[in-house]
Amino acid sequence: MIDFTKDSHIHTCYSPDADQTATFKDYIKKAEHLGLTEIIFTDHVDFDAKHPLFYDMINYDEYINAFEEAKKDANISVRLGVEIGYQAHMTDTINKFIKQYPFEFVILSIHYIEEKDLYTQEYFEQKTKQEAYKIYFDTVLDAISKIESFDVVGHLDYITRYSPFGDYKYELYRDQIETILKTLISQKRGIEINTSGFDKENRSYPKKEIIERYIELGGSKITLGSDSHNIETLARHFNKVKALLKW
Repeated sequence: MIDFTKDSHIHTCYSPDADQTATFKDYIKKAEHLGLTEIIFTDHVDFDAKHPLFYDMINYDEYINAFEEAKKDANISVRLGVEIGYQAHMTDTINKFIKQYPFEFVILSIHYIEEKDLYTQEYFEQKTKQEAYKIYFDTVLDAISKIESFDVVGHLDYITRYSPFGDYKYELYRDQIETILKTLISQKRGIEINTSGFDKENRSYPKKEIIERYIELGGSKITLGSDSHNIETLARHFNKVKALLKW
């Protein structure tokens, strides 16, 4: 079900929060060295971004030209993807953008809620833990219901990454999470296992219970992504996912 030779979540120098020396060609070279069979470049697109770092958008005409040039000499599969950040008021813009370019893989992620950046922790102010996390999962459900074309939800329980409240108990949000999973399955869409969480919280995003429940419910589309922002972290912690799931 999971192909451990494919990294489906990679950020290059075109993402403003990534290492500015992390080029397409260098990632391809590293992937070949690691014995990967496929990589997907999924640079950030966040419309109406709240963090100044993301105010300037990628010029996708130039981006695709550079991608195609780098892909020519690759000895592995190299695919064009994108990580699109959801905000409800940008739904129409997001749907139009995804149709505009020949993306082969689209990750749908939540980075902002209530027009606040989760990274800065402003969103969590004057909220209880339960309120903050409930709104987050409601936002995920809203996103997968409104965005017309995507493949997987990125780092499904990413809410804890910058939260002052820490981890959560799956049982407290079971109904919301299961509604999300059932909706994705009905749409024939999937989840990614994002391994960047092992650096921050010693777990994947999403956590083990969600992955196992998605499979129990009949879900079969699971991708593996390092969420790498520099060459050195390509395919990081993939072995830990094998151990986590005992596969």
